[in-house]
Amino acid sequence: MKKIVFAWMLIGSLLVSSNSYSAVTSVGEINVVGQTKGVVPASSTVPLLVTLVVDRSLAEPGEEIKTIEIVMPPGFLTQSSNFKGISRDGTKIAASVSTGGGNVLRVVLADVIVDFQNSIYEITFDCRTPESVIREAVFRARLRNLQDGPIGEFIRSGQADGKINNDDFTLQVIPNVPPDAVTGFTAEPDSTGENDVTLRWQKSEDPDVNGYLIYRDKELPIRIENRSSTTFRDVNVLPGNHTYKITAYKTLFLQSELSATQTVDVLPDTAAPQPPPMLDIVTSSDGVEILWKPSVSRDVTTYRILFGSSANALELLPNGEIHEKKTEYKFVDTRPLSVGSFTYAIVAIDEADNVSAPIQKRLRIFDEPYPNPFTPLSLDADFNTVIFPARAIEDVEGEFSVLLFNLNGMLVKTLTAQFGETELKWDGKNEEGEFVESGVYVYQLQVGESFKTGTLILAK
Repeated sequence: MKKIVFAWMLIGSLLVSSNSYSAVTSVGEINVVGQTKGVVPASSTVPLLVTLVVDRSLAEPGEEIKTIEIVMPPGFLTQSSNFKGISRDGTKIAASVSTGGGNVLRVVLADVIVDFQNSIYEITFDCRTPESVIREAVFRARLRNLQDGPIGEFIRSGQADGKINNDDFTLQVIPNVPPDAVTGFTAEPDSTGENDVTLRWQKSEDPDVNGYLIYRDKELPIRIENRSSTTFRDVNVLPGNHTYKITAYKTLFLQSELSATQTVDVLPDTAAPQPPPMLDIVTSSDGVEILWKPSVSRDVTTYRILFGSSANALELLPNGEIHEKKTEYKFVDTRPLSVGSFTYAIVAIDEADNVSAPIQKRLRIFDEPYPNPFTPLSLDADFNTVIFPARAIEDVEGEFSVLLFNLNGMLVKTLTAQFGETELKWDGKNEEGEFVESGVYVYQLQVGESFKTGTLILAK
C-alpha cells in the first residue's frame, strides 16, 4: 500500500513539474559585478552576478527547489572552477555545480528549498565572452525540482536586486578595443576658500564609452557614469598636494590609457557654506514643526536649530543638531511655549566647522486673533493676514473652526482646520475669493463644543 501511495505522489510531482504553470513565481536579472550596465568586451573573462527573487508562498508539492539552472547564449562559456558561490537573502548557502557543454551552469543546492518564503538568491561566477560582437545576448534561468523537472517556465526578466542597473537577462558584447585616451584634462583648485578641485576634460566621441574614472593620488577611482560629462567637482579634498589622472571606460575591464598627471595644491577650507534656501515654521498639535531645505553647498555635514526670544538671543535647541543627508528636513519642538514672539533659525556647518549665516523666521503665539486691526492689501506679511489661535479657548479639544460675519449678520467666510492644525488664517477674502469691504467683522471661534466670539477690524 505504501508503495502505491509513493508512486502516486511521484506521478503527481512529475505532472506538476512538466506543466508550464507554476505556483512559484520568480523574477531575475544578470549584471556584471561592479558595473551598472550590461556591457562586456569580446574575448575576455568577466565576473557575472545573477539575482533571482523567488516567491514560494503558494508553492505546491513537486515545486521544491533543488537546482537553479542558468543557460548562457552561444559563445559564452564557463566551467565548474569559475563558480564563486550562491547566497540566499545575503547568507551564503552550500551547493555543487556542473556545466553542460560549458554554456549551462547547474547550481545544485545541498539543502532542498521546501519552505514558503520569498527570498533573494545571488549566484556569482566568471564567464568567458564570445569572440564576436553581439548586440543582445540573452541568458535564461530556470528552477528545477527534486526529480530535475522544470518548475514553470524560464524566469522572467525584471528588477530583482533593488538597484538601478541592467535589470534583465541580456548582455551586450562590444569590440575588445580600448577607447582613446582622454584629452584636455585639467585640474584647478578652488579660488573662493573651499577645499575643492574642479576637473575638466574633452568628451569622448567613442559611442561605446560609458563613462570616466578619475584617479586621485593612490585612492580608488571616482566613477563618472556619463559619456557626455566634461566636468567634475571633487569636494572636501584634504589640504595639501594631490595628483589626478583620468581614463575613459567602455567597461571596467576595458579602459583607455591614463591621461597625463595633473598636480594641484589644495588650501584649507575657509569658506562658510550657504544657509538653507527655505525655512518654514508650522504649529501643530505635536508642537512647533521646523521645516527646511538643504543648503546648496555640497560640503555641509551638520545643521543646527537655534531658538530664542529674539534674533540676537539664539541658542541651540535640545537635540538640535542634525547630521543626516536628506532632500528635506523636519524637526518638531515639543516644548510648550507661552504667549509671545520667538525666533527659530537654521545654520549650516561644513566639515571644517565653518558656519553659514542663519536663515530665520519669527513665530508669534497669541491667545487672541492677531493682528487686529489688519490690512489685507499690505505688503507686510505680519499685518496682511489675521491669525486665529485655537488656544484662544483653553483646555478643550475637538474640531477647530472659525466663522466670520459682517455687521448685518451675513456669513462671509468659513475657516476649518485640518487635523493637527492649531491656527487658522484669514486673508480678508470671502467664499468667492474676493476681498471684503473695510469695516468691523464678527468672528465665532469654535474648538469642540466651546465657542468664543469677538470683533476684528479690517482696514484696506
